[in-house]
Amino acid sequence: MNPGNRSRLFIALGIAMAGAAAIAAAQSYEGTLYVAGMGGHIAKVQVKIDPSRPDPITIVDLDRIVLNADSAVAKKAYPLHDVRIDHDKKVLYWSAYVPDGDGVRAGKVDLLSEKLLSDVKLPKDAKLTMPPMYCGSGQTKDKYLPVVMGYQGSIDVVDKETMKLERRVLLEHPRIPKNYLWAHGVNAPDGKEFALWVSLGDKPGTFPRGSEARQQIYILDTAALLGGEIKVLRDMTVRSDPKSSVFFRGYYTSDGNQLLISGRDRQWVVDPKAMKLLAETVNPPGMENHDIQPLPGNRYALLTQRVGIMSWQAEGTKITDGQIELYDLAKRTRVGKAVSVCNECHKKAQIAVNSILCGIDSTWK
Repeated sequence: MNPGNRSRLFIALGIAMAGAAAIAAAQSYEGTLYVAGMGGHIAKVQVKIDPSRPDPITIVDLDRIVLNADSAVAKKAYPLHDVRIDHDKKVLYWSAYVPDGDGVRAGKVDLLSEKLLSDVKLPKDAKLTMPPMYCGSGQTKDKYLPVVMGYQGSIDVVDKETMKLERRVLLEHPRIPKNYLWAHGVNAPDGKEFALWVSLGDKPGTFPRGSEARQQIYILDTAALLGGEIKVLRDMTVRSDPKSSVFFRGYYTSDGNQLLISGRDRQWVVDPKAMKLLAETVNPPGMENHDIQPLPGNRYALLTQRVGIMSWQAEGTKITDGQIELYDLAKRTRVGKAVSVCNECHKKAQIAVNSILCGIDSTWK
C-alpha cells in the first residue's frame, strides 16, 4: 500500500472510531431524578446510566426535598404523585394526591436552592365525589396544568407565578364517556396539544374496571383548553386487562413522535399523530409501572415501578419498594435490573415502610 493510501485509511479509521466513541458517549447519561412519593417529600436521586452494562443504572446519591417538616402533617396533606419541572425557570411544580380538608395542596420549589417557593391549597370542586386528586400534569410557559385523577375529573389551569387556580375545565365532552376513571395527561413538546387519557370501567371512578377493557386517549387543543374548552382533535382506543391494567402517568418523547403511557401491569407506546399503537409491553408479575419518561435522545426511557420485596426489618413481612428501571424504546424491552430509590433511603433512617412512588421528572448533564 502506498503511503498516500495508508494515510487516508488511518484517517478514515480514526473518523470511524471517533464516531463510534461519540455514539457510545451519547448513550451514557448522568443526571438527577425527582420522584414523587406519598411520604410528603420528593426523592432526589443522582444517577449514572450506561445501557451497555448488565446493571445499567447506578445510584450516585439519594436525598430528598421535604415539603413539610412535621411528618404527621406531611403524610396527611402532602402525599405526592405529581412532579413537573419548568426547565427555563428552574422550578419544580408539585401537587398532592389526597385532599387536605376543603382543598388540595400544590406548590413549587426552586431547583437551585431547593427552597419551597410556594405552598397553596387549591379548592376542591363541588362535583368531585371520588378522590384521589392530582397525579398527571402538563404545563405551558405560564400555566401549570395538573389533572384531577378522581371523579369527576378536570384539567386545572394554575398560574405559575401566583399559583392561583384560574380555571377548572371539567372532563365533560360528548366523546368522553361518563364511566371513566383515573384521568391523566401531559402537554406535547410544542405546547400546541395536550394528551389526555382515561380508563373506562363498568361504573364511573371504580377499579377494578369490571368487564370494561377499553381505555381512551384524546389529543386536545391546548389553546382551547386554556380558554376553558375541551376540544378533541383526535382520539383512539386501546384494550387491556380490566382487572390489572389502568392508565397512569406518561410523557411525550422530545420530538413529539411518541406518546409513552404507563399502565400498572404494562406500558404503551403510541403514535400521537396517526393515533396508532406502536408497542405494548407487559411487566413481570409483582411490578407496577406508574410513570415512563424518555431520556435525552429518545432511545431509552425510565420506568417508575412499585415492587414487592421482603422487609429487612421484620422477617417474613413483605413491603413495597419504589424502583426505577430502564426501557429501550427501539427494542421495546426492559434493560437490565431495576434499582431501589426508596427502600435504600429508608434503610438509612432505619424504617421499613411501604414506599409508594409515582411521578418522575429529571434534569441531565
